[in-house]
Amino acid sequence: MKLIIAFVHRDDAGPVLAKLQRANTPATALESRGGFLRRSNQTILTTVEDAQTERVLDILRETCKPRAERVDTTFAGGAVENLGLPATMEVPVGGATVLVLDVSQVVKI
Repeated sequence: MKLIIAFVHRDDAGPVLAKLQRANTPATALESRGGFLRRSNQTILTTVEDAQTERVLDILRETCKPRAERVDTTFAGGAVENLGLPATMEVPVGGATVLVLDVSQVVKI
């Protein structure tokens, strides 16, 4: 059995959860924050049999596409002004970071 932890962009979480539900794969989503931009993300947790792991990874690959987003570089309170950065710049967002861990037991109470 595997525990899959996927850190996904907030815009991708709903479609991922819908596809997991259609695949009869229960999942839990938690609000999270992190990365360079400190924006809201979702952490999706699910446990699956070993044989289902690739299907969950396929759903994540299909749904969580990297893309570019324009961000304000002055978010650091002016600290970046001396670095010569433009006022806004394009940065990559989206995709997913996925951890797949072995689970020895799942207990539902």
